[in-house]
Amino acid sequence: MALGAFFIVSAILKLLSIDEFEIYIFSYDVLQLKAAMLAARLVIVAEILVGIGLIANVWKRFVDTCALLMLVGFTVFLCYSALIGRTDNCQCMGALIEINPIHSIVKNAVLLLLLLVAMGARPWNWKPKWYLWVPVVLAPIVTVFVISAPDNWLFGPAEEIYNAEELDKALAQGGDLETLHLNEGRRVVAFLSPGCPYCRMADEKLTHICHRNDLDSAAFVYLLPTMDSTATELSLDTVSFVRPGYRIPNMTYALITYGQRPMVFLMEAGKVTATCHYRNIDEQQIAHFLKYEE
Repeated sequence: MALGAFFIVSAILKLLSIDEFEIYIFSYDVLQLKAAMLAARLVIVAEILVGIGLIANVWKRFVDTCALLMLVGFTVFLCYSALIGRTDNCQCMGALIEINPIHSIVKNAVLLLLLLVAMGARPWNWKPKWYLWVPVVLAPIVTVFVISAPDNWLFGPAEEIYNAEELDKALAQGGDLETLHLNEGRRVVAFLSPGCPYCRMADEKLTHICHRNDLDSAAFVYLLPTMDSTATELSLDTVSFVRPGYRIPNMTYALITYGQRPMVFLMEAGKVTATCHYRNIDEQQIAHFLKYEE
């Protein structure tokens, strides 16, 4: 019962910080962004179902085997993470409880020992009817995908509202964005703010999209608000983003985006061809835009 409760608590903590969890899975540059969103939720559902099975102590051999395989699988993954030098939060307990891969391996070792002891316990003398278990199995699946449906299920391609006139003015000669040469070639221009958590996650999404698809990192331009009237390159230590950004006057930032953040423009020769916010960043759209000429 204690092991089952741990599985369920771990799943709930992941669900509470599902954005960070799906980005963590995506950060390994193996799954596409849409697949990472789905995988994150399937892991949560699996943990809840195994937890319920352990607490109910039914179909013991099957449930114990699933729990064993999950713990072994997670441990192998964590060992790989440690070997490649990952020391960030492994999201095993969500974003609320930060633990690195090494600490999580120790946690899993303790859980495996407890599971081996629990596997020797006798099952309870009750066999619930199948029709009683159908809603119990379906409930976590429906709950997870209703409470937090993958972004690509809810937020399709859409045009975000921005001030095209102010953008053209900033790009023109003498404008605040003139020195960035956004009128040349294709650019992914992201309006971000250091104090915005969704901006930081948008940065992580864009960074991994760039790496996974072998895109030119110079095509990604970050614009950050500041009181300074001169566009100045920031150091990585100044902001919590993966790549440096450029400061633009607060007024220019606000006039172009109407204060929305994050906002991402796909720009060709200074003209916006598509826009998106954090939720509807589309990996395939960005990769196709930067790789292929129409």
